[in-house]
Parts: sequence; structure tokens; C-alpha cells
Amino acid sequence: MNSMEICIFLENLRYGRRLSQEEFIEGIVSQRQYARYRNGECEITYEKLDQFASRLGIPAKKLLNEFEKAKNMQYLKVDRYYNAVVNRDSHQIKELENEIEKIVWLDEERKLYFQHAKMLDEFLSGKITKEVVVSRTNAMINYSDLLRQKYLTDIEILVLSFLLSVVGIEEQKVILRKLSTYFETKEGIMSGDNDFAHPLILMRMAKVYGVQKNYDRVLQFSEMGIQRGIDTKSYYLLDYFYYFKALAYFKLESYDLFEDALFRCYNTLQLEGNKKKIEKFTAFIEKDFHINFDGFIINYLKKRIL
Repeated sequence: MNSMEICIFLENLRYGRRLSQEEFIEGIVSQRQYARYRNGECEITYEKLDQFASRLGIPAKKLLNEFEKAKNMQYLKVDRYYNAVVNRDSHQIKELENEIEKIVWLDEERKLYFQHAKMLDEFLSGKITKEVVVSRTNAMINYSDLLRQKYLTDIEILVLSFLLSVVGIEEQKVILRKLSTYFETKEGIMSGDNDFAHPLILMRMAKVYGVQKNYDRVLQFSEMGIQRGIDTKSYYLLDYFYYFKALAYFKLESYDLFEDALFRCYNTLQLEGNKKKIEKFTAFIEKDFHINFDGFIINYLKKRIL
């Protein structure tokens, strides 16, 4: 277990129990040893954790369960904030930001996630320029070192995928090669339990490959996103994946497959029932393909029936 993370949690509980640090560690470890745990210089043993838990009046197993629950709650809260930022929900952004600013982070990954989301909000609000975003993001994830690392967390990969939208073509290619390696080999992604991050990364990759006119790659990563949605029983970004597939097949002049993908995009939109999203997709589908979307669906169904 990560001693630094668990000690942050223990300190929160200690403070809540109104125990001084001296009272908390007395007879268990020295002040120096406890400082080593808190600084992550050595791992805390289960025996010591059990003693700390007893001092707090909590069984060690329950304490560990609550620790994991608290980490997950922090993750979910930042997930909601990130979604609010992407969807430009100003009311929820402000409300969640005020809550999250008070959080004592249990690990650096969740802190990075929030810092990235907050910076993204500033960028989308026009408060900072693209150049500032690139510079701050590079520093945030130690970009040059990150590209050389084999193992990354899903949040590091999420932040890396964001750079695709703000860097030049040559740098996009470097990032795409790095991201593609992870999704194609399924090696190197750590803490890959974020159902929100992975579809978003795949969607960003498919979008950039489309701009680069690499339609085979668009189809490959869109299909990965669709399969992940099926496996997790989630509709998140499925409309985009089917839309990107439709665009790729259209460019490749595979018109039957184009029609099938566009029909599935329509079905996904209708199942979700988000009126604003339906209007948005209808607008750019009609512009991209020079069709009436509703008329296309009627004709598609007629052909299938007849």
C-alpha cells in the first residue's frame, strides 16, 4: 500500500477524532518513523496500520475499505467536474469547483486530474491562450519524460490525449504513436478503471486521425470505443464513434457501411434523448453529408423493409 496516501487519510481521521499526532502515534512508532511514512520514504506495514486503526477505534479492514471508498469518491467528483467543463455547464462548474477546492487529495493522480480540468476550463473560457495551455500541460505531466516512460496512469494518458487538440501536426503524430501503442498492445496503462477517460481518449484519437485523413485508423479506434461501450453497457460517446465511422466510410466510398454507421448514430442519439445534442449532431451531419437527416433515416428504413 502507498504509505503517503494512507497517512493522508489517517491524518484526516485523526483530526476528526480530535487526537493530537503525539497521542495518535504514541507506543506505535516514533515521530521520525511516522514522518518517513508520511513522506513515502518507506511502506507502512499491515501490523502498524492495524495499530493505528485500533487507536482510531476502527477495524483495519474497515479502514482500508473506507480509504478506497474515499479515493473513488474523489475520482467521481472530479469526473463530474470534468464533464461539466467539457459541456460548458457554468453553474455546475462553479458549484463543483468550490467543493473540490476544499479536498485534501489522497493521491497525486486525482490532484492532477483536477488541475488539468481546471486549466481546461480556463482555456475554453478564453482566459488563457493555446500557447499557455501547451506550456502548462507539458510542465504538469513532465511531457518529454512522459513520452519515454513505459507505464502511465489513465489520467496521464487522458491529459496527453488533450494535447492533440492544441499542438501542431508533427507533434500530434508523436502523441498518436504513443497513445496507439497502449490501446493496441493493452500494455502499460495503469489504474485503467476510469470508464470516462478511455472513451474520451479514443474519441480524440479517432477525431485527429480523421483530420489527417487516415480513415482506417478512424475506423479502428472508433470500433474500440464502441466495443468498450458495449462491454461496459455505456452509451458515453457512442454517438461520436458511429458518426466518425460514418465519415470514414463516406470518404472511403463504402456507402452501405456509411449508411449503417449513420443509422446507428441516429439510434444512439434517440436512445439518449438529449434534445440539444440531437440538434447539434443533426446540424453537422446535414452539413457534412449534404442530406436531410430525418429524410435519410426514413429512406434507410424503407430500403430495409422493402
